[in-house]
Amino acid sequence: MPVEKPSTTSLPDHTTMSKVWETLDLVYSTPTVVSASISSTKSNENLYAVEYTTKQTDFVRDVHRQYSHSSMINLDSASSDHVVFNSSPTELVGTVLSAKSDKPGSSLKVVLKSVDSSAGGKKANFVEIWNGSCLAKNIPVSDSHGEFYSDVSLGGLDISPSEKYIVYVAEPKEIPKSTPRGYVKAASTALNSGKPDEPLDLESISRSLVGLASPHRYKFNEDFGETYTGKRPPTLVVVDIQTEEVSVIDCNLFSISGISPGQPTWVTKDSGDECIVFTGYNTKSRNFGLIYTQNRPSDIYMCSADGRDLVALTDGSSSVRSPRATPDKKTVVYLASAKGGPHAGSARLVQVDIVSRQVSEIIPFVSKRSLNPTELLPSNFPGLYSLALPEKPWLTNSSGEDILFVNSINESSDVVYAVNIKSNKVSELGLPSGKFGSLMYLSSCNNIALFSYSTPSSTQDLVCATLDFGIQAQSGAVSVSHWTCLNLVSKDFLGSSLIRDGIDWEVLEYPERTNYLQTVLTKPKGKPLISTQFTSGDFPPLVIFPHGGPHVTYTAGINLIPTLFTLLGFVVAQVNYTGSLGFGQESIDLLVGNIGNLEVEEIVFVAKDLVKKGVVDGGKLVYSGGSHSGFTGAHLAGRFPGLFKALVIRNPAISIGEMFAKTDIPDWCFSQLGLEYNFDMSLQKQSGTLLTPEAYAKMWEISPQRYALNVSDPVLINIGAKDRRVPPEQGYQYYRLLKSNNKIAQCNVYNDADHPLDTPESSRESFISSFLFFYQYL
Repeated sequence: MPVEKPSTTSLPDHTTMSKVWETLDLVYSTPTVVSASISSTKSNENLYAVEYTTKQTDFVRDVHRQYSHSSMINLDSASSDHVVFNSSPTELVGTVLSAKSDKPGSSLKVVLKSVDSSAGGKKANFVEIWNGSCLAKNIPVSDSHGEFYSDVSLGGLDISPSEKYIVYVAEPKEIPKSTPRGYVKAASTALNSGKPDEPLDLESISRSLVGLASPHRYKFNEDFGETYTGKRPPTLVVVDIQTEEVSVIDCNLFSISGISPGQPTWVTKDSGDECIVFTGYNTKSRNFGLIYTQNRPSDIYMCSADGRDLVALTDGSSSVRSPRATPDKKTVVYLASAKGGPHAGSARLVQVDIVSRQVSEIIPFVSKRSLNPTELLPSNFPGLYSLALPEKPWLTNSSGEDILFVNSINESSDVVYAVNIKSNKVSELGLPSGKFGSLMYLSSCNNIALFSYSTPSSTQDLVCATLDFGIQAQSGAVSVSHWTCLNLVSKDFLGSSLIRDGIDWEVLEYPERTNYLQTVLTKPKGKPLISTQFTSGDFPPLVIFPHGGPHVTYTAGINLIPTLFTLLGFVVAQVNYTGSLGFGQESIDLLVGNIGNLEVEEIVFVAKDLVKKGVVDGGKLVYSGGSHSGFTGAHLAGRFPGLFKALVIRNPAISIGEMFAKTDIPDWCFSQLGLEYNFDMSLQKQSGTLLTPEAYAKMWEISPQRYALNVSDPVLINIGAKDRRVPPEQGYQYYRLLKSNNKIAQCNVYNDADHPLDTPESSRESFISSFLFFYQYL
């Protein structure tokens, strides 16, 4: 019996499709903030210079484009227009990372550039040294190493306090292939090619003499999985700014010790020697997937500028990351999480003295939030939830004490904490308006801090906070006396006004059921942009849109896909089920061992509650989710047939046991079931290392594949062919099973996309396909 297909009469007409495409283009082309900095001017204490970078999606060229901007703002409270001038944007081409010197009065800036080369389509890499607006030096580095690392887990760029060195992370240089017919060529000076302090590699030398490639070219060099496909292991690179000498720090420290370095920064010893502090990931057993994780075996290390004298500053008991040197460069502050277990959770903020190696805790691990404030923590503090500290997180208060800004999550909001690292006092800065929103710290100067801010009905823009350190600044408390919206980024874009005029929103809470469940609900305001059969009734249709992870959070900011569905006439429920970040570690622990049940039941509860309250039409419910919410979507399709008219799932986890051997996060398959995973992969303890029959049985029990025969509602599966997190075979097999058993199923594959489907093409086409799928079956 063939799979039922909808008739073409259920497709929207040309006018509707044109409006959908136009709306998508307007929303995605609205700029977002990538980074920003604020600095004072000498001419007026109320005048500040703001430099910021924005990002837009260009669907014509199918690329993401970035632009730099410069502005002068006046924060005089009597001024009605705070922008003195705003420059025309300059497109950033080839800029990978940039950093400014921390030295007072310095105008030194370093930019890492990667531009197209005429040599076989490869990139040419450069280190640009800028003094103010002048390019002082342009140092070619392609002959020294491979591509730069720029991601948050491994990448980094920092200028030493003396401005003598810079440090960054890059791939080692690619080992050359064999030379065609090299055996007919004369022997070279290969015997002199070894470094004086390294043993001779006789096999490599003998192969080189006859033009063969080094055997090291073919050794297994494991990458870090999702988003790192094909990347060679990271190494630290030090550049002497004066001599332009480029040194790849190796000395076998990382290869022998099983350490992969990342996130470097500079510190200064009492002797005046400048040293590098970095995160070292333990890769002795294997390279585990890094992106979206906070639980990998790691330590904070320190070495000299030439890579020698490697020492660990931490003891390996926690998973650590994001080292930031204090302004005096004598202490390092970093984040510490539990090693193993859930991929994200409540973190600690810790500091270590680089000389004594004494470790002290600034912000503790929080299991359950307290409604009342303590001497050091604010009320309703759920713990710290942060993947990384800001690049430049410091401000000095009126008593000369260092204040550290930390981005975190509190329930369904992105929030910022100001932390006095002397008194350990933690202050929540609040939001420019309302109880919920998305606030992210970017930079600070004097008593002014710069943030990005958005809500579901207001696109991202820059805001300034005038900080108040109180009458007794030594207590460490920080508060905001005044917020100023700069309206520099997106105010004049048509997409911004479309969102502002077309969306209402609220955050729903369910105290009668649990304190760990919330929903960011967006609703159309006024007449929908398009007229369809599913928007013509008394109540609008509903898209249930839970997050993946499962330990992440949808905060009350701009989220593009829910925004688009809302503008097109849907109510959208972004469900933060129990186990989401920002509600205390207790919430996370409740979901561990209960995936496939607890969050699925809460998603069903939210959908039925919205119907019961008369917010949406109970006959017009659809579902959209990816990764772990693809997993829950497959559960819903098989266990609650008839609840949804159609379901769209992206890169879904379908069969946990089959996923184990192929995913870059095999530990997830164990830890989310409450099983221990052995990161050292020791066979002395096979449970937790090998997929035993007992472990597989538990994985099968919570896998949605077991319910595939019960599916009765149409299912669309969107797959990124390059996904390393959830192997594409998971979605392929689910599609085959549905199709072969006469279910209504469709599968779209995006060959150049990975786990999040965030390339311009896959973003556009997967949304259009999802909308059409819902249109057909509503």
